[in-house]
Amino acid sequence: MKEMYQDVFRLGNFSSGQPAYGYGPAGSMHVFDDGRGHGEYWTYSHGDMFAVNAFEMAFKERGALCCSHAEHLSICLYEDVHDVEARGFQMKPGAVLAYIAEEGGEFAARYGCGARMKGTSITVSPSYYRDYLEGRFGPIPDVRKAFAMLDGREDFPEMASLLRRIRGYRGSGMAASLFYEGAVAEAIGLVAGHAAGADVGTSRLTPNDNDPGELDVLEAYLSDHLSQQMSVEMMARLACMGLTKFKLAFKEHYGRTPASYVHSLRMARARELLASTDLPVSAVAQQVGYRSASAFTQSFGRSEGVLPSAYRDSHRQ
Repeated sequence: MKEMYQDVFRLGNFSSGQPAYGYGPAGSMHVFDDGRGHGEYWTYSHGDMFAVNAFEMAFKERGALCCSHAEHLSICLYEDVHDVEARGFQMKPGAVLAYIAEEGGEFAARYGCGARMKGTSITVSPSYYRDYLEGRFGPIPDVRKAFAMLDGREDFPEMASLLRRIRGYRGSGMAASLFYEGAVAEAIGLVAGHAAGADVGTSRLTPNDNDPGELDVLEAYLSDHLSQQMSVEMMARLACMGLTKFKLAFKEHYGRTPASYVHSLRMARARELLASTDLPVSAVAQQVGYRSASAFTQSFGRSEGVLPSAYRDSHRQ
């Protein structure tokens, strides 16, 4: 693990030993600031077991970053990424991305002029996910396969929240060691829970299956992701509830089923787009979660009593 990070810092012209301004004092800081751009990479490592990392970089010219690495698993939340492409996986802002590194493999990323990226990650070595976990729990499911199932997920708020907590943590000494060890264990538990199809929301420290605040968070998420297909099971996980309790709590809070409520959100957004933009009906359909313009037209007609084109014409007069 340590050698892997040294390769990254050397190839990226990072200098180490810098004060960890804006990051946890228990970790180490690596920075660069030259004609290519500027960046900072903070890391806290626990021997050869795991590391937690936070980084923010911006580039003034085109370039690439390449480094060889040892076998490891990594999970990362990119809070911001623009004009950066990595070989082997797609970086998307807001998505939880998994990276499965083989022994002797190479990480390669291309960045353009004006590119930027900001993220937080957890990296675990075989010493952790094979030796340590198996030594403690006996034979366990393949952790690598569990990581592979998560790549690119935008519906994993529990992991996103955990990674943001890691970035914001400012403890030191024994408290920091315990916090980071606990955070890595929680991350592995969340990964295993998702892979097994479990309701990972129950892993939160203070769950409340009937808290309207969780439904408010879900409502905001739904409003921002209407283009995605959203199952009731997925909504229950986002609200941190079991499926049965979620359906009951949702009906009590909104007076309708989850499917009916999502439909109303989609129709409201469609009315807004039709009235205020010149987007083709097919584009409106995609933005509100319909796979075809014909399906959207039929659904809109049943809901509003008028076809999308007629609705647009009546609101442009």
